[in-house]
Amino acid sequence: MSLEILGVLLHRNASEISRGGGPAFDVDMIEKMARAFDENDFDRVLILQNSFAPDPFAIANYAAAVTEKLAFMVAHRPGFIAPTMAARMFATLDNLSGGRAGVHVITGANDTELECDGDFHTKEERYHRSAEYVEIMRKVWSSGTPVDHNGTYYRFNKALSELKPVGGGAIPVYWGGSSPLALEKGAEVADVYAIGGLKPLDQMASTVAQIRDAWARTGRPVRIQTSVRVIVGETEDAAWRAAADVVEALRETALEQQRKIAGSDEALSTGMRLDPKLATTKGGSGREELEAIAGGKDLLDKRLWTGITKASVSFSTPMLPPALVGTAEQVADAMMDYYAMGITGFLMRGFDLYGDIALHGRDLIPTLRRLAAEHDARVGLSETQPV
Repeated sequence: MSLEILGVLLHRNASEISRGGGPAFDVDMIEKMARAFDENDFDRVLILQNSFAPDPFAIANYAAAVTEKLAFMVAHRPGFIAPTMAARMFATLDNLSGGRAGVHVITGANDTELECDGDFHTKEERYHRSAEYVEIMRKVWSSGTPVDHNGTYYRFNKALSELKPVGGGAIPVYWGGSSPLALEKGAEVADVYAIGGLKPLDQMASTVAQIRDAWARTGRPVRIQTSVRVIVGETEDAAWRAAADVVEALRETALEQQRKIAGSDEALSTGMRLDPKLATTKGGSGREELEAIAGGKDLLDKRLWTGITKASVSFSTPMLPPALVGTAEQVADAMMDYYAMGITGFLMRGFDLYGDIALHGRDLIPTLRRLAAEHDARVGLSETQPV
């Protein structure tokens, strides 16, 4: 199977436990992080989009210019740019980067946050629109003649892009969402399904089965990816001390935000919003699932730790999925349980965004690649065989 290791490239060195300081938009740090990802064997990075963040296209183009092999998963929300124009924008990025572009379609789980940019469609309408949007981009990427379209959300005549993706193919489309409609529409148009975070193995196996069933009905292949929060230490004791520090930092950050709410109308940190209606992570059914996990044991399976999930409930912060805690070898071994069920992409992130890149590149990523190769050899899979 083909293992893909991904990171998150933000516009500054920040995480949920950041207490402020430094520029809000740090160009030097963008370059440092992009180069660090490139040098530490990450395959691809996600560049986020929401209603308050800088433009991910611009960041991707800048990062492409300062890296050599790092690929990009640019988050993109249908509805604000015409799909014909978006197709040309992604084709341009793909050519400027030498074939390293990818699009992560963000349909959006939170109505309140979408309304910040003037999108008042329902969640169901947005999923139908996203599927039509991707279909249009694929037509524009592949067609050598002008394309007409008369759909539910888009209508145009004679659309054409003279620039095609590198090699004349298509740009990989990543997709997420936990509802039956998200699975149905994703199975029609997407290449990779992204699960928002780790779950206990039995729950994750059920999710993987649902994804496979949805794609099987369309006859299309699918690759499955998940986000992984990791807390890695030189020893297991060091990792658990670091985990305790994260919980304390979450508590302190939440108290700081509460003081801001009580004392003034000062805008809240976009990294730690206390109002669940404005939280851009884990709204809707995803939040309910995480709250249920937080109500259970502290440690699940080999080393899936729910401490940060419990803390995010207790401190009224945006919901955080459970994390894997341990040495690089222990964390990689736990990740292989997910790999064995067919999850071949891991978007890894700790709580020190820049500092963790080299740590993961030195210890965790080589171990992951070795264990994945050993697994594939045992079960007789080639490195590029689809799952």
